[in-house]
Amino acid sequence: MVHAVSEFQGLLAALGAEQAAQLSRLLARTDRLDQGELLAFITDAYPEAVAPFLSAAAALTAQWYDEQPTISTYTAAPAELAPAAQLAVSGRWAMLQTTPLDALTGSAARALFNASRDTVLANVAAEPGARWARHASANACSFCRLMATRGAVYTSEASATKVTGRGANLERSDRRAIAAGQMSRDEALQRRSVYRSQRLAAKAGKNVGDSRIGAQRGARALGEKYHDRCHCIAVMVRPGDSYQPPAYVEQWERDYLDAVDATRAAGQTKGKYGAIDLTAVIRHMDQVQR
Repeated sequence: MVHAVSEFQGLLAALGAEQAAQLSRLLARTDRLDQGELLAFITDAYPEAVAPFLSAAAALTAQWYDEQPTISTYTAAPAELAPAAQLAVSGRWAMLQTTPLDALTGSAARALFNASRDTVLANVAAEPGARWARHASANACSFCRLMATRGAVYTSEASATKVTGRGANLERSDRRAIAAGQMSRDEALQRRSVYRSQRLAAKAGKNVGDSRIGAQRGARALGEKYHDRCHCIAVMVRPGDSYQPPAYVEQWERDYLDAVDATRAAGQTKGKYGAIDLTAVIRHMDQVQR
């Protein structure tokens, strides 16, 4: 079982709070600058101010990775940090917003948590047999709750920092079985990760028992979407280990299924075959949560 997930999430949040305080002090020095001077200042000062925090997040994550139970001898390494030029763009954007400090600290929080997520994803991609899961806090927004339940555990082929593949997807029947306590998430994913039907296997040029993991469609992998101030973390599941989501995720599964049923009943679907409209589902989950 993965160790100290909530504790590590709290550690990153505390590091983010220190980073926000540092940025508040930084902007306090800019009150007499005109816009041009401010943008020039932030281009250099912002990347320099956040670099130690991003580096710490990546290093702490690599250490946390190595502390997890495994049968592997692999040793994790921190991921490469976001380039200074990329951070500078975010800094200049923040200075042009209505509330510059709020925009800057939000963008910085995202960069810090991304440094941790990228470290997990890069090492999962490098360690054969490793997987990862998206962990969200109990008070997460509907978007994060939804993303934390969709497929939950991703294989290394699906989670490289450059998208190269996708993991097994859970079906509605799997979700209902998990919500009812009839199977674990790992058991459901294992069932969906291989071909169990000769007809479907033959259609894909495969055999029964072969992996169903295929090419990722779209620019980003499922589960890799995060917003500013998002505290979701990527949790490594190393070879020989397992992952059990927090108990509250079971309620999120039920909330998701209820939202899918409600939006379908209201005709809020996509395409002529009635595909799930995730925007409508999230909107419904928001309304119920309130």
